Amino acid sequence: MADFIIENGFLVTMDGSNRVIEDGAVVVEGNKILAVGKTSEIKKKHKAKERINAKGKAILPGFVTPHNHMYNSLTRYMDIPLEPEVAADFGSLLTRWWWPKIEDTCTKQDVYTGVLLAAAEMLKNGITCTADLQEGQNLLPGALDLAGRACDETGIRAFLSFETTDRVSLAKGKQGLRENENFIKKRNYRKDSRVQGMMGVHTCFSCTPETLMKAREIANRHRCGIQIHIAQSTYEVEMIKRKYKVGGSVEFLDSLGFLGPDVDAAHGIYISKKELEIWQRNDVGLSFNIKSNAFYANGLAPAAELLRRNCKVGLGIDGVNIYDMFELMTFSMAMLRLYYLDGGMLPASQALYLATMGGAKVLGKDREIGSLEAGKKADIIIVDFSGKAKLTPAQNKLDVLAFSCRGPDVDTVMVDGKIIVSNKEILTVDEERLIERAKIQAARYQERAIKTPINPVWKLPTC
Repeated sequence: MADFIIENGFLVTMDGSNRVIEDGAVVVEGNKILAVGKTSEIKKKHKAKERINAKGKAILPGFVTPHNHMYNSLTRYMDIPLEPEVAADFGSLLTRWWWPKIEDTCTKQDVYTGVLLAAAEMLKNGITCTADLQEGQNLLPGALDLAGRACDETGIRAFLSFETTDRVSLAKGKQGLRENENFIKKRNYRKDSRVQGMMGVHTCFSCTPETLMKAREIANRHRCGIQIHIAQSTYEVEMIKRKYKVGGSVEFLDSLGFLGPDVDAAHGIYISKKELEIWQRNDVGLSFNIKSNAFYANGLAPAAELLRRNCKVGLGIDGVNIYDMFELMTFSMAMLRLYYLDGGMLPASQALYLATMGGAKVLGKDREIGSLEAGKKADIIIVDFSGKAKLTPAQNKLDVLAFSCRGPDVDTVMVDGKIIVSNKEILTVDEERLIERAKIQAARYQERAIKTPINPVWKLPTC
């Protein structure tokens, strides 16, 4: 007897055939999907301890976001004066303002609470899996253990890493490498580990080539993949061009042998035509962080071109205001259509793909998550269509799901075969207490940030 049958719903499988079943059902046994099909057929073949009626609702795979900074849930609404001298240029904003005020004033308790808050919000909004890159050079060692603990407690699936960088010193860079490898050793060799480690790197401009290659060696050794920001700004790309006499960040990383199909690259905005070929040849995955890139006026990544080349693309939260994949799908569609003046770009089916299988492919986990298929992990969400004016009439349900629903329309969330959200309420944490705790810590965090002066003009310590 199975554990659950979710039945009578509009079933969006996101499988290889993009099957949609009007009256569909999913059978769950343990932490895996046992069967998918029409409700009438499933009822004949399977019995379960618990049946969940999804009539008037949609059943989808949980959303997967391949890039995030969960601790930023505490910083996203801070009221910190932004000096005009650093505000206009992202390079100055990052190196002179963000590093000292946001990263360097973060505490380990902020990491734990920020990850709890972000994970709880994502789960309620249907995001069942996230990759995360923890920042903050003063958090070493032990930051990933706290982030991992928070993910354990909420029930989210997560691939965590720490942002290795030499921006402070080579010694700190080595500490970052150790932080990642120690967490990988603790987590990745457990059977069915829901929270695992990846290798984490900040950028090629804030690391020496030696540090980048040590990160690559660790990823190869543990077959864990690498998270890194690539070509996020003109600041980064121009610095790389001057220093290494190459065409850009992608070309430089390729010359080192750093790139590969296990690279989860955030941003990827400033890429030349030649570098698009390099990207495709190395089968690099793109986290399309459309909303954060718009917020910070970084530019638009060539996601459309990469999709035309059948490259891997997923939608990244990247720690900006609302952690809602529905909102990201709508924002991505609108920005791409506006930029290219093409009303046919990113149709609903493709947007839903990026939010599920696209993210899973970027993480190299598409055989385990991202679609509703027998044998895959039971990461499932139920979205409520019924009795809502904004979703009526739902003649084209895929359009409604991709571009009209929002996080609060998610009714039920299952991760690894366990119900985490039921009737829109998260079951794993006391949300009210968590919110009050986050308010207190964010106020203290903001006070520290305001008191911290901006940095002088930065350069890599080895220069």
